Amino acid sequence: MADRPDTRPEIEPCFWDFKGKDWGNSATVTSKDKPDLIILDPPYFDKKAREYADKSISKLSRQEYLEFFENFFAFLKRFSKKTTRLAFINADWRDFQNRSATEEDPENSILLVDYCKILKNAGWELTHIIQAPMSSERFDAVVVSAMQKKRILGVTSRYVIVLK
Repeated sequence: MADRPDTRPEIEPCFWDFKGKDWGNSATVTSKDKPDLIILDPPYFDKKAREYADKSISKLSRQEYLEFFENFFAFLKRFSKKTTRLAFINADWRDFQNRSATEEDPENSILLVDYCKILKNAGWELTHIIQAPMSSERFDAVVVSAMQKKRILGVTSRYVIVLK
């Protein structure tokens, strides 16, 4: 978006301090027309927190991260058209660092079903779940060997959850 604001004026970036945000303030919607499509590929919880901006939601606690989405999805629903579609891109975040899949604690994970519950509670209706395969190049021999020894599951896809 940053490299072509003149050629794509319909794409409006929105940045805010989510802790101080007045989630009910309609003044935050600046366009004359509400969106037809919202594509959301948010910072993932914890996994790449060091690579994101200082005030990224990825640095929140698990509870604060999920509460952010409860508020954000409700906000999007209130300020969207009845025909607006939401494409939410994400993957399961599992408590897998340095432990086998059988030792993962589900209470520390954030799964797609958790996002789907939050979306449903915010008034969004699920229409599609699309698996988006990713390249396996990120799994070099050293990484794969370590994962095999520790019996860690590897993920090579993201999901696009489509809602209306």
